[in-house]
Amino acid sequence: MQKILFKETQGVAILIVVFAVVSIFIGGLCLGQILSHKPIGNHPAPTWLLLIFFTGSIIATIFFSRQKLRLLITEDEIHISFGLLTGETVLRISDIKNIYIRKYDALKEFWGWGIKYSSDTSCFTVSGNDGIQIEMKDNRKFLIGTQKVEAVKAAIESLHIQKF
Repeated sequence: MQKILFKETQGVAILIVVFAVVSIFIGGLCLGQILSHKPIGNHPAPTWLLLIFFTGSIIATIFFSRQKLRLLITEDEIHISFGLLTGETVLRISDIKNIYIRKYDALKEFWGWGIKYSSDTSCFTVSGNDGIQIEMKDNRKFLIGTQKVEAVKAAIESLHIQKF
């Protein structure tokens, strides 16, 4: 069993809140039309369409509540996963050329948060501007967002990676 040096899970709270509010609003409109037996508003949508949007917003709320950025650093590996639609990325410590904490601007560098792939870097972020920059010996690069800078810094320092 590998010793766990650092573990972090980050959720996408803002998207959950947005879709939950949209669900409540559309659900209220739908319920109002069903109970009053007449359309609500100047340009009302049919009840069947409101039901489809309501169902979709509920599904989106559930989907985004399951999307989480998970980071696990052990003595031998770094594990990164981001929710239901992605697999787990495993980076062996022995394959890392350099690793350090850095500030980043998600909008300027990657056009936002989430899973982003540029020509040279795979980026996994949820919010904020602090990240772990990892440079592999095969020249692949990874940026992983973190909300626990000091704790992850201590874990990285304990890895004893030889710098090239």
